[in-house]
Amino acid sequence: MPFVSRFPFRAAVFSQILLLAATFLLTFGPVHAQTPLAATQQATTSDQAASEPAADNAVIAPLLEVLKDDAARQELIKALENTTADTVEGDAEATEPEAPATLAEQLAEWTKTAIDQTLDIARKFAADLSGLASLFDGSVETDWRQLTAELLPLLATAAIAVALYALARRVFRGALAPPRARLAGRGILAAVGLVALHVLAEILALAIGYFAAGALAATLFGPGSVTIYQTLFLNAFLVAGVTAIIIRTVTGIVNGDYPLLRRSPAMRQMLRQRGIRLSGLLIFGIAFVVPATNALASFTVGRSVRVVIYTLAALYAVKAVRALSSLQQEEANKPTATRPEPEEEGDAAVDEALPEPVQSAFMQIWPWIAYLYVAASYVIALSRPAFFVDFVGGATLKTAAALVLGGLVLRASGYLSTKTIHAPSFLPLDKQAFSSRLTSFVPIILRVVWLLVALSILAVVLDAWAIVDIGAWLEGERGSALVAGLTSSLIIVVVCIVVWAVASSWIDHRMETAQGAARVSARYRTLYSLLKNAVTVALVIFGGMIALSELGIDIGPLLAGAGVLGLAIGFGSQKLVQDIISGVFIQLENAMNVGDVVGAGGITGVVERLTLRSVSLRDLSGVYHIIPFSSVDAVSNYMRNFAYHIEEVGIAYKESVEDGKAAMHEAFDRLMETAHKPDILEPLEMHGVTGLGDSAVLIRARIKTAPGKQWDVGRAYTELVKEVMDERDIEIPFPHTTLYLGRDKQGRTDELPIRMENAGAKKESGE
Repeated sequence: MPFVSRFPFRAAVFSQILLLAATFLLTFGPVHAQTPLAATQQATTSDQAASEPAADNAVIAPLLEVLKDDAARQELIKALENTTADTVEGDAEATEPEAPATLAEQLAEWTKTAIDQTLDIARKFAADLSGLASLFDGSVETDWRQLTAELLPLLATAAIAVALYALARRVFRGALAPPRARLAGRGILAAVGLVALHVLAEILALAIGYFAAGALAATLFGPGSVTIYQTLFLNAFLVAGVTAIIIRTVTGIVNGDYPLLRRSPAMRQMLRQRGIRLSGLLIFGIAFVVPATNALASFTVGRSVRVVIYTLAALYAVKAVRALSSLQQEEANKPTATRPEPEEEGDAAVDEALPEPVQSAFMQIWPWIAYLYVAASYVIALSRPAFFVDFVGGATLKTAAALVLGGLVLRASGYLSTKTIHAPSFLPLDKQAFSSRLTSFVPIILRVVWLLVALSILAVVLDAWAIVDIGAWLEGERGSALVAGLTSSLIIVVVCIVVWAVASSWIDHRMETAQGAARVSARYRTLYSLLKNAVTVALVIFGGMIALSELGIDIGPLLAGAGVLGLAIGFGSQKLVQDIISGVFIQLENAMNVGDVVGAGGITGVVERLTLRSVSLRDLSGVYHIIPFSSVDAVSNYMRNFAYHIEEVGIAYKESVEDGKAAMHEAFDRLMETAHKPDILEPLEMHGVTGLGDSAVLIRARIKTAPGKQWDVGRAYTELVKEVMDERDIEIPFPHTTLYLGRDKQGRTDELPIRMENAGAKKESGE
């Protein structure tokens, strides 16, 4: 039965169930499964069947007489009722449930069981150790001549194997020195190649030591003379060598470099030395010394030797854990400046992905977990040696493999996090923005990797130690559905992130490669920003919904709740929605841009900020206005494509209109000789006389300018018009007032003309 070997502690219960089932089948089996003796009895019974009718008649006749008599029949019925009542009461008393045990009784039972098991282990430990005394009390006879005869070939084989292995390792490592120097620092592929070369060299050296020692032993001592003890030693030598290679690979097989374990060099060196020694003690002790002792002395002495080996290994393991913990604490207490820097670029990223409190807690907890593991393994090894080798050994190997693979995944993810993600050259994207956007998710991805690795290791540990049957759960419907949902959700999230980065980078690329006015247009920047936000919101909403649905979460209530919430928000924020909708259409129609001089909501000023909800203007006096789009009925833009400066000059009625026009043309010619010439798009557009005022003839001209330059050009042109008018003595009329002082006694009148200039000057729109 597979699960009996997997869970040995259930073997007794299972065997009892089998015994009960067998007894049931033997007792109540079918007729066709009877033994020959039962068949004989059946034949005898069939011979007697002929006499059964007579006996039945003898029983039925008195019963018929009782049933015919009414009084006798009533007495029979009462007797049967009393018998039935007594039987029911007896069954009720028999089936009455026992009172459940109290907590104190349960604790007492557990304590008693624990004490009994502890005493059994102690008695077994003492009994196993007592076997050593048989070596000295004469109960075990030792054939020293045979022992010497077996020991000499064994020592020779051991010396040959160790010497050849050490020599081959030295030769191969020397041969690997040139490629190691050439490939050092050449990247991940070179590092993998170096590690593979060194692992291959270690395997070849171990193979040479193993096979050459066996061949030389057969050659030296004759064919067929290799003893079982030599074979035991060579097998233990091979297993210990493979274990040492694995430990060296994890801690840095290339002279301590390129380790799979992300620890300091001192920690790795200590772990490598202590791990190889401890594994060698256990492997050689259990695979070689104990079987050899059983064969040379006795099984009692072998059990005693096994207890001694387990005890030494447990003490050495506790000492190693304490040394590693002390070294780790010493390194943690060092100042930050004196701590060793991470050997790989990705190590720092992986360390930063794990929160500092978690790292500190793990540093404090792991030694106690190791102590508990050593203690539990020691007790199991003493009480149930076979269970220790089969179950504990296998679970330990699975746990170690899970930790190593988890470390590999973390190292690989840390290495990949240091690489720059480049967009394909054929895609029209902003390459730098694409790379920076994806890089911003690296810390989050590393945290997710940490979590997944930790959960995977925990699942392997729980399954390996038979705490939870993770394999059966994963094969079940719920487990497989959950794993598939998590995988699909992660893929959806990654795809959404990549799509977001591609869309945003494409928008940035479009903004950077826009030509002409579109390059600096706030409209394009606003529309692209709106598109970018819309893409982000759509990916978050739809990607999140799809990911939740893949996890088995019903998103129907979420959609219904979102609809109700949206309806409530819509009723409560109608003004806001109106602002946004108006802003969208204003942007689509390109009504205004940042930097334009516009009139909106009865205010004229420069647009300093433009959002989907409002526009911010600063007027000529420096006042900052925020105008919601819902209050904007019309937009007047003074800077769209081109502008005009309207110059309207009034001359006296006595002056010639042609002279006034000539003066304005001359002023324009002088203006074209100034720095304002690039801002003037067309020649002077003379409109002529536009009106006859109370005191002046109005002549109007228009200058077409670049957008936003009409005020600068207009001020310069007005100044030049005044200058030319003065040079040509063309009067620019202004209001006159005559002061009448009355008449004197002689009838004379004194008139004193007084010129009064209007204080107001014409204002220019937009200034």
